[in-house]
Amino acid sequence: MEMYVYNLSKNLINEGHTVEVITANVPEGRSVEVMDGILVRRLKCLGEPLRNPLVPSIFLLLNELKKFDVIHIHNVYSFTALSFPILKKFCKIPIVLTHHGQLMFGEPMKDLCVRIYEKSARGVVLNSVDTAVALSDSDARQISQQNGGTAADRSPSGHPRNVVTIPNGYDDGKFRPMDTRECKEALGLPPDRKMILNVGRLYGAVKGHEYLIEAMSRIVKKRKDVLCVIVGPGRLYDTLDRQIRSLGLEEYVVLAGGKPHDEIPLWLNACDLFVLPSLSEGNPTVMFEAFGCGKPFVGTRVGGVPEIVTSDDYGLLVDPANPDDLAEKVLTALDREWDREAILACSEQYTWENITREIVGVYDQVLR
Repeated sequence: MEMYVYNLSKNLINEGHTVEVITANVPEGRSVEVMDGILVRRLKCLGEPLRNPLVPSIFLLLNELKKFDVIHIHNVYSFTALSFPILKKFCKIPIVLTHHGQLMFGEPMKDLCVRIYEKSARGVVLNSVDTAVALSDSDARQISQQNGGTAADRSPSGHPRNVVTIPNGYDDGKFRPMDTRECKEALGLPPDRKMILNVGRLYGAVKGHEYLIEAMSRIVKKRKDVLCVIVGPGRLYDTLDRQIRSLGLEEYVVLAGGKPHDEIPLWLNACDLFVLPSLSEGNPTVMFEAFGCGKPFVGTRVGGVPEIVTSDDYGLLVDPANPDDLAEKVLTALDREWDREAILACSEQYTWENITREIVGVYDQVLR
């Protein structure tokens, strides 16, 4: 979500618009600064229950927010989201929401809290905005089903009339093809092994890392020239490390930890195959970044992924939480000669330059 806001803001500024980002001061930093031309204001956070910042000081900005033409908000699953109806009432300017997919922790009690919120407050929040941008048609349908409404309130596609689908995007200036062997050398990776890459935070079971590791235990029975690298920080590091050791995969699975975002293009270009075993997704940025580097993709049939991977010319789909299916598709992908030009052609429509134009079109609609 942070990268979405950053890339959208940067491209809006490039097109001549004025942008100000207001967010929680988490992790704590400067209260005001300019990042790559983007004015960022960070409001004091009183706590983070369920990794969700409490920022009541947003209400002190009601008069100041009236100066904007459009308020574009993110994360309907937040305490701050409960302020959106009040913002709409007092600021009296259009509000656009980007819905970043269904929230899922992969932990029963936390997921129960999410479902209670969806059945109660989320509908009020969504109904307070002028337009909701869903990252996938599946998310748009989910909004429609959970918010109810009559057939007259729906577009021919079945979505609510104030919901549009605009997919995620990627920065084609950073994520572009580079020589695989040179990138492996730069990262100290063995040049003679097929590299399977996953990039994602290790904060919850929802990213499916355990199934990727389990799949690797099956893959190495078929071929030994493989190395799976998992890039990302998080509290599950020790748990996954124990799983790797218990399966005897120390030579085949590496937890690389967190890496600077500017280094991720190197990792993507070093890999032979990108794998995303998530149990839930919106429309994952890293999938588009992998395509932008010309890399084939194996991912689960969740969220908007099947809407993007519509051809096996650039990727293969698997059932979530199914290590057998995942292992089979990874082996198939490693044996295949992929057409990098076809993969790059797929990625072109998802550059942030193109996605920003679509978002500006939404702003124009709500300002009419």
